[in-house]
Amino acid sequence: MIQRLLLSIPLLLILGIYNVAYAQELPDLGDPFRDDFSLFQEQVVGASIMGKIRSSPTYVSDPEVIEYINHLGYRLVANSDSPGQDFQFFVLINPTINAFAFPGGYVGVHSGLILESDNESMLAGVLSHEVAHVTQRHIARVIAAQNKARIGSLAAMAAAILASRSSGDLTQAAVMTSAALPMQTQLNFTRAHEREADRIGLRTLEKAQFDPHQVPLFFRYLQRQSRLYESGIPEFLRTHPITSDRVADIEARLTKMARRQVLDSVELLFLKARLRVYQDGAVSAFGIFDEQIQSDNRAVKLAGMYGSVFSLIAEEDLYLMDLEKARETLDSLLKEEPGHPMLLSLQADFERLFGDRKIADKVYLSALARYPDRKSLVYGYAELLLSSHRYVELESMMSGLVLSSESKNPKFYEFRAKAYSGLKQKMPMHRDYAEVLALTGNLVGAINELLLAQKAIDGDFFLRTSVDSRLKELREVQQALRQ
Repeated sequence: MIQRLLLSIPLLLILGIYNVAYAQELPDLGDPFRDDFSLFQEQVVGASIMGKIRSSPTYVSDPEVIEYINHLGYRLVANSDSPGQDFQFFVLINPTINAFAFPGGYVGVHSGLILESDNESMLAGVLSHEVAHVTQRHIARVIAAQNKARIGSLAAMAAAILASRSSGDLTQAAVMTSAALPMQTQLNFTRAHEREADRIGLRTLEKAQFDPHQVPLFFRYLQRQSRLYESGIPEFLRTHPITSDRVADIEARLTKMARRQVLDSVELLFLKARLRVYQDGAVSAFGIFDEQIQSDNRAVKLAGMYGSVFSLIAEEDLYLMDLEKARETLDSLLKEEPGHPMLLSLQADFERLFGDRKIADKVYLSALARYPDRKSLVYGYAELLLSSHRYVELESMMSGLVLSSESKNPKFYEFRAKAYSGLKQKMPMHRDYAEVLALTGNLVGAINELLLAQKAIDGDFFLRTSVDSRLKELREVQQALRQ
């Protein structure tokens, strides 16, 4: 059942490969892995797991969070042993302290780890360690060594990752399927892997201009925290065991590395505020922010100010804050960090939801002129156009982005589909919804949308031809995946 479910995911579409000739070259993932677990197989398997994770409510789709964690991650990748390798970093809402990697360059971080990180170097230290596991192909080596492992076990990994709620739940969730527990055990890294990831991760961290001396501080913090967990050990320590020898080895290496004073970016403060709202809820988080605003520490105060306004936006029906006070807080933030894209986006979102739409329009357009690739601004302005029934403008904007983007972005197609819906154009609407589903791992749903597009009568010859061609492609991919 698990294997059939996993194989229904359009792996090639997620990977951006549309030529069916590639589909015919797919490895038979139902058979045991060969000893040479190839990079292509890693991509296929990783995309499969990511497709399931992305559809989970714990996956953070907030563009500001995605932007930050990937910017930080790629700063490390650029200074790693494999600067050209593709990675995707993401965050899950989970209060436990954990980070993990799986095949294909996917690195996940729990919100709890980010919130508990004292500084950016500490967070970067965890990410650089996970990047090293990927670039050194530790995961692939473990899988290849266990030639009895099957693809269903990796699907169970995704279920276990998403089911985890406390330090002990990951294992319990994995036990729910007979294949999951062996695979989870197999993916716990060996001491040799950990030492290699430590060594390479520290080097990457130093090259990326972070302070590598924060790494042992994080480990010691985890060891102190272990006394507070019901099962005794935080999840990160379960999958990345820390021995006294390992800590000693890290500290010995650090004697040859200079300490570096690294000023934390204001983005991390704002990111933590957003994650606090997602993890604890707007009401609970607002109480924390209200206390932070009273602090004499500038960083703490800024985080509280940002978080209080974001709480209001995140739960707009609750009116947690007086609107005039919120506007004053925004003005103060913009004076402290003038022109910051996260603040411009916050200001525009506030005006869109609670203020003057004309002002929101001006703020979005002005900010987009400075930061045209900032997804939070793009999506926010698209929401403004949509809620204002400015469907022609929305369609034009999204069509331009679809044509100019190097990689397919499902959000662009989703907004354009909504624009077509407002314009009562059914054929292009169903075509774009099909693309959204294909890009997010739902091949069956994508085919069904294209069938609905075929039944629509409002498309011209060229549109109908493109729908027929796309349907043929997806069916060929579906057939190849069934073989």
